[in-house]
Amino acid sequence: MSDDINLRFELHPAQLEVFTDSARFIVLVAGRRFGKSYLACIRAIVSATSPENSKRKPVWIVAPVFSIAKTVYWQLLLDLAAPLITNANVNEGVVTLRNGVQIAIKGSDRPDTLRGVGLFDVILDEFASMKSEVWESIIRPSLSDVKGRALFIGTPAGRNHFFALYEAAMEDESGEWSAYRFTSLANPYLPTGEVEAARRTMSSAIFRQEYEASFETGGGSIIKPEWIKYRDDEPPKGEFIVAADLAGFEEVAKATTSRLRRLDQTVIPVVKVLDDGAWWVRDIHIGRWGPKETAKRIVDILADETVKSRAFGMEKGSLFNAVMPYIIDEANSKDRKTSVYVNARPLTHENRAKIDRITWALAGRFEHGRISFRRASWNSEAVDQIVNFPSKLVHDDVPDALAYIEQLARDLVFGEFDEKSEEDSRYWRPMDDDIGF
Repeated sequence: MSDDINLRFELHPAQLEVFTDSARFIVLVAGRRFGKSYLACIRAIVSATSPENSKRKPVWIVAPVFSIAKTVYWQLLLDLAAPLITNANVNEGVVTLRNGVQIAIKGSDRPDTLRGVGLFDVILDEFASMKSEVWESIIRPSLSDVKGRALFIGTPAGRNHFFALYEAAMEDESGEWSAYRFTSLANPYLPTGEVEAARRTMSSAIFRQEYEASFETGGGSIIKPEWIKYRDDEPPKGEFIVAADLAGFEEVAKATTSRLRRLDQTVIPVVKVLDDGAWWVRDIHIGRWGPKETAKRIVDILADETVKSRAFGMEKGSLFNAVMPYIIDEANSKDRKTSVYVNARPLTHENRAKIDRITWALAGRFEHGRISFRRASWNSEAVDQIVNFPSKLVHDDVPDALAYIEQLARDLVFGEFDEKSEEDSRYWRPMDDDIGF
C-alpha cells in the first residue's frame, strides 16, 4: 500500500478487544447494536491491506442472504474504504483495493459462489442463521492454503451450531480459537435508555436473546423463564428432602479440562416440601467429583442440623453401589463428632422416558408457582438447565435431580402402599392438583 494514505478507525473497548485478538479463529456473540457490522468492515479492510497477505488472497464478508448482506455492508464498506478502492462492482458486491486485493460481500444462500477460492480472511455474520456445512465443507477448506483466519459474529438463535462453536472455542486449549460474549450495553455509544425501552416492549425471552446475547432454546422449552420464582426467607412448615443424581466417577477422573464441561454433573438438590405441597429449593449442589468427595458432600448435607432431612434417595444401579460404601464410611468417620444415620432410598426411572418423567414432575409445579428458589450462586446454572430442557446442547442434570425430589415426596405420602400386593395397587392412584393428574 502507498504510504500517503492513512485511515483512522475508532472502536469502542469491547470491539477493540476482539479486533486485537491474534487467535486464528474468533467467535463473537453479541447483542443488537453492539457494532458487529462496523467491526466486520474494519477487520475486512485491515486484513485486505495486511503485509501478511503477500499472495493477495481475497477477504470475504459472508451473511445468510446475499441481498441482506449488501444492504447492511455495501455502503458501509464503500464509506470506510473509499481512499483505497479502485473499482466497485455493485452487482457482485466486490470492491478492489489499490493493492489488488478484493473484498467481497457474499451470501450463504448462494453456495456456488463460495467454492473454489482461497481466502486470507473471512467474516461470517449471523452464523447462527447459516447451515453449519457452509463453514465445515466450503469456507474452512478455502483457508488452508495460506492459513487464513475467520471471525464468526452474530446474535444467538437458540442452542444450535453457533452455540456449539462458541462452547468449543471457550474450551479450546490450543490457542487457535478465542470466544467472546457481550451484551448490547458493551457499546458505550448506544443511546441512553434504548435498551430499557426495548425491555419494556419485548418478551423477556426475546430480550435476553437479542440484547443480552443469551443462548436460549426458544419455544421448544417446556418450562418458561417467567415461571421461575424466588423466595429468600425459609417457609416455616415443611420437611426437607435430599436427592442425588450421580455422574460417572470414572469419567471425571479421566477427563481433560476441555472435555470436563461436556460430562454429566452430579447434582444434589436440598428441597423443603411444604405442608401445602409447594417446594422451596434451599440449595442445589452441582459439580463433578469422585466417589469419595461425593460421599462427603452428601453426608455433610445430611448432618446439617438446619436441614434434618426427612428422606434421602439416589438412583439405584452401579453408581449407587459405587458411592454407598464411601457414604457409610464417611457417616461413621472418627473425624465427625457424632455418627450420621443414612438411609438411602434407591430411586428409579419408573419405566418412563426422561422427558416424560421430568415434565410430569416439574412443568405444572413451575407454571403454577409451586416451586421457588433461594437466591444463591447456583441459581444461574440451575435455571439455565431448567428453562432450556430438553436440549441436546444443554445439561439436564438439574431438572433430572429435581424430578427425583417429586418421587421421594410421593413415596413419603404413599409409602404405606408399597407393601400391598400388585393386585391391590390397581385400586389407588396418587392425585396431584399441581400437575393435573
